[in-house]
Amino acid sequence: MEQILLGKPVAKQLDKNSELLINAYKDKKGVQPLLTAITVGENPASLLYVSRKQDKAKELGVDFNWLKLPNDSTPIEVLEQIEATKKISQGIIVQLPLPVHLDFEEIVNLIPPELDVDGLTTHNLGYLYSKNYKILPATSLAVLELIKYYDIKTEDKNIVIAGRSRLVSSPLSKLLSSKQFNGNVTVVHSKTSDLKSYTQQADILISAIGKSRLFNIDYLKKGSVAIDIGISNVDNKNYGDINPKGLEEHLIARSPFPGGVGPITVSALFANLAQLIK
Repeated sequence: MEQILLGKPVAKQLDKNSELLINAYKDKKGVQPLLTAITVGENPASLLYVSRKQDKAKELGVDFNWLKLPNDSTPIEVLEQIEATKKISQGIIVQLPLPVHLDFEEIVNLIPPELDVDGLTTHNLGYLYSKNYKILPATSLAVLELIKYYDIKTEDKNIVIAGRSRLVSSPLSKLLSSKQFNGNVTVVHSKTSDLKSYTQQADILISAIGKSRLFNIDYLKKGSVAIDIGISNVDNKNYGDINPKGLEEHLIARSPFPGGVGPITVSALFANLAQLIK
């Protein structure tokens, strides 16, 4: 019978650790830390994600400054907002996805690295190749915290990461193959032919492709672990990458959708903020 890897207890543990550091900051500075979130346009997913972060900020005792820019905002206008708030903020995020006319790389690198709680600037991602990194992209941190919380063995395991975003595959492939985790990591993507030949050998499959129920039982090795990060919308209903049908007796563990990595991700963002203000 598969173990269901619920995200709530992991998030609760992260929040407890973050709260200690946030309270220490408040005791030392006499004020609450301030997190600034910038949204560009009215993307429903973006607005939903930021509202969840706003709720978590209130829960943890963090002031939240939400700047809503119109869809046709220019990079200069985004930069002006960052410049206007960086002296009073302890963290800044620019919520993704951005309108198509804005270049993600350009916009994210407008954020000063010391305020980059999403961990997505080129500077902070580069630090992953040293032993001195402070923060990880929140989704990657959420996956690692899930793995550690449920004591999922990674040493000498075949770990397949599906998808190649800087949010997930780049940080996770680097860290899960490091001496801390000692995994044998393979990254597959949309141009990989014969996906099954890779996923059927995976002791741990981490999927962040965003294609509804792409991986069914035929793709998954018996006795393996499946971690579902992907999200896609079909007929106004959200789905993960992994089809859970028939997996109860096939896998040893699986993060569900919803209720798996998702609840941890927002808490991971505030864990990053806590590290930056420590």
